Amino acid sequence: MVRMTRPGIGVVGRRLVQFLLDELLVFLPMLLLAIAVVWLFHPNGPGLLTFLKVVLYTMLALDFLGLVFVNVWWPYRHGGQTPAMRWLRLRIRTLDGGHPTLGAFFVRDLLMVVDGFAWGLAGIVVMLVTRRRQRFGDVVARTVVEHVPKLPNQAAFPRPDGDFGAVPRAELAFDGADVGFDRGQRNHE
Repeated sequence: MVRMTRPGIGVVGRRLVQFLLDELLVFLPMLLLAIAVVWLFHPNGPGLLTFLKVVLYTMLALDFLGLVFVNVWWPYRHGGQTPAMRWLRLRIRTLDGGHPTLGAFFVRDLLMVVDGFAWGLAGIVVMLVTRRRQRFGDVVARTVVEHVPKLPNQAAFPRPDGDFGAVPRAELAFDGADVGFDRGQRNHE
């Protein structure tokens, strides 16, 4: 088992910001889609209220599916990081330092219902009192959120050849010296 040090309280703040960013990442497109649907297809007459209810419930269902995608599938496929976790350099790991299973990510997301009680206050309190700054979903799933140190020249967004698997290795027909990407160090031959 990998010995983990107790993270500082700052990781709790990063996790709160990460949660809000991931929520916005899913909610804003759904809100724009709902506005577009209502604007384009709204019925005339007394059926508008019923139509708005259908749009609302449909958007809530799509928002739920989007959150499952961002909080379960995305980190499972991208090294334990949601998009906002990557931006804030956080990562989900098992207690022994390994990559969590899909089931562990699902349990974490499912127990957000408990952690979100009282507008998230329950999750914040649990994170502040646990030794590893875990919320209830992390305790049950046996996971921990850790800070990932930034590597030199690390991009904020995933590369096509690194995280998405689009191409095995990005190669250019010419190197950086040919186009002036050598940061001021020219090779004169």
